[in-house]
Amino acid sequence: MKWSKVIGNRISKGIILFIVPLVVLVFILEKAVMLIRGLLSPIKDLLPEEPFLGIGMLTLVSIVVLLLACYGFGYISERERVKTIFRKIDNGISLIIPGYAMLKTQAGDVIGTNNGEWKPVLLGEDGDWKIGIEVERRVDGLSMVFFPEPPDGKSGEIKLIQQSKLKPLDMPVSKILGIIKKYGKDASIIQSE
Repeated sequence: MKWSKVIGNRISKGIILFIVPLVVLVFILEKAVMLIRGLLSPIKDLLPEEPFLGIGMLTLVSIVVLLLACYGFGYISERERVKTIFRKIDNGISLIIPGYAMLKTQAGDVIGTNNGEWKPVLLGEDGDWKIGIEVERRVDGLSMVFFPEPPDGKSGEIKLIQQSKLKPLDMPVSKILGIIKKYGKDASIIQSE
């Protein structure tokens, strides 16, 4: 590979994986602070006029209110009743937006909140092994397994399979989907439990 192609490839990856998410995050935070500033404008006259660390007091109070709101919503989201409501909303979104459940699982792998709801597995059939994702484990000894297909791993087939035929894999779903997107390349990293 030519050095110019390598440099161009690395710059492209840097833009896609670092700059774009950073700009989107800053944009969203800026809009949230502006919204809260608008809501807090009635108390603007009560705040000192001199800036603190170069930040206007209204902006600083808006940032603190935003952080407190995020903390409060995070605290509330840990309650069982709220979790039930979120599950119902989540199920509704899954029906409306194709691939939402898969994206949510991948995001959960990245930030470490997946709780092992979906587990990568190997299915042994006729001496061959097929990569799948166990999406539901039932008490009757059967599991619902999704077998993603290349190139994007969002489509595939779903089968109800005896759990004894499944071999759990010790890796996140996102890694399995990465292997599937590359048509099996790098499959040597697959490790069973």
